[in-house]
Amino acid sequence: MTGIRDAEFKYGAVTKVLHWGMALMLLTLVVVGSYMTGLDKTDPSRLQLMGMHKSFGAIFMQLAVFRVIWSRISARPQLPEVLSGWEKRLSRAITALLYILMLAVPFSGMAMSNFSGFPVSLFGLVEFPMVFTKNPEMAGLAKQAHVAMVYALMGAIVLHVAGALKHRYLDDPKADVLPRMTSLKPRV
Repeated sequence: MTGIRDAEFKYGAVTKVLHWGMALMLLTLVVVGSYMTGLDKTDPSRLQLMGMHKSFGAIFMQLAVFRVIWSRISARPQLPEVLSGWEKRLSRAITALLYILMLAVPFSGMAMSNFSGFPVSLFGLVEFPMVFTKNPEMAGLAKQAHVAMVYALMGAIVLHVAGALKHRYLDDPKADVLPRMTSLKPRV
């Protein structure tokens, strides 16, 4: 049974719930964000979806902050010794990029909203303070940054998944890292 904290060879329950929950939330945010931006600006469902997108984006950002803190207080499993030096460096670089983008994407969304003159709230119940004052030019830049970073995050996720699948199916069985984050049995 998996413990709460990470161990030498396996991620703990907290990390797994954060990993898979945030992955599902991110996929939903991207799909809903893409759909809502394609709607006509006069479509009433666009504003509804935008409010939900902002609320879940704010939750995602808080989870990302917690995830960074958790990764510092719960020792994560070491990469398998059979991986080459470049694979370990690439894995660490992609992981760092994922963490940076998991914070930067929702921050840029909040900045876009603030620069457009709107606060971000949690389902209309709690309103976050405005960090930036209205500035239409900066709103446009924040929007461009938000979109570009979403694409970068999707690319980093593709590399992350590709690496895990490579280690699972193409490398030495000792390189298989997938069972650490799933219920899959290690390859023999």
